Amino acid sequence: MERVATLWIGKRFSFLEHLCLKSFADVDQKPIVYHYGDLEDIPDYIEARDAREIFDTSETYRDPITRSVAVHADLFRLKLMQDTDYIWVDADAYANRPFETNQGYLFPQGNRNKQRLMNGVLAFPSGSLALKQMCEFAFESDLVPPWWPEDQQQAYLRIFGKSTYWSLPLFSLGPPMLYYYVSRSDENSMATPRTELYSIPPRFRALWNDPDISKLDFLEWQDKMSIHFYGSWFRRMFSGVKSFNEGSLIDQLLKNHQIDPAEHPI
Repeated sequence: MERVATLWIGKRFSFLEHLCLKSFADVDQKPIVYHYGDLEDIPDYIEARDAREIFDTSETYRDPITRSVAVHADLFRLKLMQDTDYIWVDADAYANRPFETNQGYLFPQGNRNKQRLMNGVLAFPSGSLALKQMCEFAFESDLVPPWWPEDQQQAYLRIFGKSTYWSLPLFSLGPPMLYYYVSRSDENSMATPRTELYSIPPRFRALWNDPDISKLDFLEWQDKMSIHFYGSWFRRMFSGVKSFNEGSLIDQLLKNHQIDPAEHPI
C-alpha cells in the first residue's frame, strides 16, 4: 500500500488532526508525520520522522505578518514529492478509504476561473515535468511568478527590489503555482475529479455540525476518497468547542475513531 505523509510544526495536535490522522491508520494506511523535534503529542497510530530528512533548513519560513508557516509547508511539500513516492496530505484531510495514485499522480482538477489548484492532497511521480518545473521555480529561480502579468512583475520588483519567500504573497507557492505549471503540461489529464478528494465543498461547511447528517447525503461523500476540513475555517468555527451536535458528521466521525475533542482542544 502507498504511504501518505504530512508536516506538522508545533507541539501538539488538536482533535481535528487526531481525527484525520487516525482515519488513515484505521484504513491500514499509517501516516508519516514529519516534524522538527518540537512535537510532543505523538500517538501510536502515526509514524513520526525528522523533517530534516526531507527539508533541512536553518529556519522555519513564516509569513512576516501573519506568522503562517504555509510557505515552509509549500517548500517541504515540493521536496517530499521530489525525493519520495509518498502522497502528501494536509493534516486536515480525512480518509474514507486508503489513498492511492494513478501512475504516481494524485491531484484535483484545477479551477480555471480562479486559476488555482488545491494542494491539500498531492502526488507526482519523480519523472514529472510539472514537478521539476515547480521545484526549479521554488528553489532555483528569481522567485518572480511567471503567472503574473508583466506589469505586475515590474511593479513588484520596483517595490521590493527582488523577490524572496518573505515578500511573495502568502500561498504563492501553493495553488497558483500548481495551476500554472500543471495546466500547461500534458500531466493535467491525470487530474482526479475535485469532489473525489474534497467531497464536501467549503460552502457546505455549516453542515459539518448539523444534527441531521442526511443533509449531506446528496454529496455522496461516503463513496469518495476523502473529506477535507479546511483547518483555518474549522478552527475559527470550533475553537473552544468540546462536544458536537449528536448525530452530526463531526460527532459521528469522532465517535467512529474514538477521538475525544475535550482531550485535544483547538
